[in-house]
Amino acid sequence: MNVMIDTEVWSFSLKAPMKEKFDSEEKYKKALEAHAKAATTIKNTLLNDTVYMSLHQISELYHVLSFRGVRLSSQAVRNYVQNIMDSEEIVKVEVTKKDLIEAMQLSAQSGIHIWDFLCFVPVKKYIDVVHTADEHFKHDVFKKFNIKVINPLDFWTQL
Repeated sequence: MNVMIDTEVWSFSLKAPMKEKFDSEEKYKKALEAHAKAATTIKNTLLNDTVYMSLHQISELYHVLSFRGVRLSSQAVRNYVQNIMDSEEIVKVEVTKKDLIEAMQLSAQSGIHIWDFLCFVPVKKYIDVVHTADEHFKHDVFKKFNIKVINPLDFWTQL
């Protein structure tokens, strides 16, 4: 199967929750569970499927891991992103001018920020499935592409 793994799933898999950031044991355990589910999804998908990433998504992943929420060390993030760039198992897809124009049109049509579309549009013709917890992917604008959306985390986020 050909798969896109949304940036948030990558982030949940790589950023272990820090207990002191939670105001209850229950919330911390839910975060640990999400972390484990995301890590399992990444591992299983990389082992069993072909993963597609737009170059924009790779830069987005770098940003999310380095600068948003709990920040991973810049060296660790650079190494991780370089491993993605070097990986033969992950297909990297450039963002073309045509992709950018389509992403802007879809963003204007849906009211969803352009960043999701710059991850999705370049790879949409190659993929069968998107693993995501981003509520935006439930919007009708994505349904017309007939790509299955699977939420491995069992809750939806919206950024």
